[in-house]
Amino acid sequence: MTSTATRAVIFIQADNPKIGLMCFVAVGMGDVSNNEITVRIGQHVNKGDQLGMFHFGGSTHVLLFRPEVKLDFDMHGQTPGLDTTNIKVREAIAHVE
Repeated sequence: MTSTATRAVIFIQADNPKIGLMCFVAVGMGDVSNNEITVRIGQHVNKGDQLGMFHFGGSTHVLLFRPEVKLDFDMHGQTPGLDTTNIKVREAIAHVE
Protein backbone atom coordinates (compact mmCIF):
# COMPACT_ATOMS: atom_id res chain seq x y z
CA MET A 1 0.00 0.00 0.00
CA THR A 2 2.78 2.49 0.80
CA SER A 3 4.10 2.26 -2.76
CA THR A 4 0.82 3.47 -4.29
CA ALA A 5 -0.82 5.55 -1.54
CA THR A 6 -0.54 9.31 -1.24
CA ARG A 7 2.73 10.20 0.49
CA ALA A 8 4.40 13.29 1.87
CA VAL A 9 8.18 13.16 2.40
CA ILE A 10 9.86 15.65 4.74
CA PHE A 11 13.62 15.63 5.31
CA ILE A 12 14.76 17.02 8.67
CA GLN A 13 18.33 17.97 9.58
CA ALA A 14 18.33 17.24 13.32
CA ASP A 15 20.10 19.55 15.75
CA ASN A 16 21.56 16.42 17.40
CA PRO A 17 24.65 15.42 15.36
CA LYS A 18 24.13 11.77 16.39
CA ILE A 19 20.93 11.82 14.33
CA GLY A 20 21.87 14.13 11.45
CA LEU A 21 19.58 13.90 8.44
CA MET A 22 16.37 11.95 8.95
CA CYS A 23 13.15 11.58 6.99
CA PHE A 24 9.47 11.66 7.96
CA VAL A 25 7.15 9.91 5.51
CA ALA A 26 3.39 10.48 5.90
CA VAL A 27 1.21 7.89 4.16
CA GLY A 28 -2.48 8.53 3.43
CA MET A 29 -3.91 5.02 3.30
CA GLY A 30 -7.46 5.51 2.10
CA ASP A 31 -8.58 5.96 -1.51
CA VAL A 32 -9.53 9.56 -0.79
CA SER A 33 -6.86 10.32 1.83
CA ASN A 34 -4.32 13.04 1.21
CA ASN A 35 -1.51 14.82 3.05
CA GLU A 36 -1.01 18.53 3.57
CA ILE A 37 2.53 19.66 4.39
CA THR A 38 2.52 22.84 6.51
CA VAL A 39 6.25 23.10 7.27
CA ARG A 40 8.42 24.99 4.77
CA ILE A 41 11.95 24.54 3.45
CA GLY A 42 14.49 26.01 5.86
CA GLN A 43 12.01 26.22 8.76
CA HIS A 44 13.36 25.07 12.14
CA VAL A 45 10.99 22.66 13.88
CA ASN A 46 10.96 21.54 17.50
CA LYS A 47 9.60 18.38 19.11
CA GLY A 48 5.82 18.52 18.92
CA ASP A 49 5.63 21.11 16.12
CA GLN A 50 3.15 20.45 13.35
CA LEU A 51 4.69 19.23 10.08
CA GLY A 52 1.40 18.80 8.27
CA MET A 53 -1.91 16.96 8.49
CA PHE A 54 -3.91 14.14 6.97
CA HIS A 55 -7.28 14.72 5.30
CA PHE A 56 -9.88 11.97 4.92
CA GLY A 57 -9.24 8.24 5.13
CA GLY A 58 -6.72 6.32 7.22
CA SER A 59 -3.11 7.25 7.73
CA THR A 60 0.24 6.12 9.06
CA HIS A 61 3.79 7.40 9.11
CA VAL A 62 7.39 6.21 9.05
CA LEU A 63 10.58 7.74 10.46
CA LEU A 64 13.75 6.86 8.56
CA PHE A 65 17.22 7.24 10.08
CA ARG A 66 20.70 6.79 8.63
CA PRO A 67 22.22 3.33 9.30
CA GLU A 68 24.79 4.89 11.69
CA VAL A 69 22.08 6.13 14.09
CA LYS A 70 21.83 3.83 17.12
CA LEU A 71 18.46 3.86 18.86
CA ASP A 72 17.51 2.33 22.20
CA PHE A 73 13.77 1.56 22.02
CA ASP A 74 11.54 1.89 25.09
CA MET A 75 8.85 -0.78 24.89
CA HIS A 76 7.15 0.55 28.05
CA GLY A 77 7.44 -2.84 29.75
CA GLN A 78 5.68 -4.68 26.93
CA THR A 79 6.65 -7.37 24.47
CA PRO A 80 5.40 -6.68 20.91
CA GLY A 81 2.24 -8.66 20.19
CA LEU A 82 -1.54 -8.56 20.00
CA ASP A 83 -2.02 -8.11 23.76
CA THR A 84 -0.13 -4.81 24.05
CA THR A 85 -1.54 -1.39 24.88
CA ASN A 86 -1.05 1.86 22.99
CA ILE A 87 1.81 4.19 23.89
CA LYS A 88 0.45 7.66 24.53
CA VAL A 89 1.12 10.52 22.13
CA ARG A 90 4.30 12.47 23.03
CA GLU A 91 5.68 9.62 25.15
CA ALA A 92 9.22 8.56 24.29
CA ILE A 93 9.54 5.48 22.08
CA ALA A 94 13.33 5.59 21.66
CA HIS A 95 16.47 7.44 22.71
CA VAL A 96 19.63 8.02 20.71
CA GLU A 97 22.59 6.11 22.14
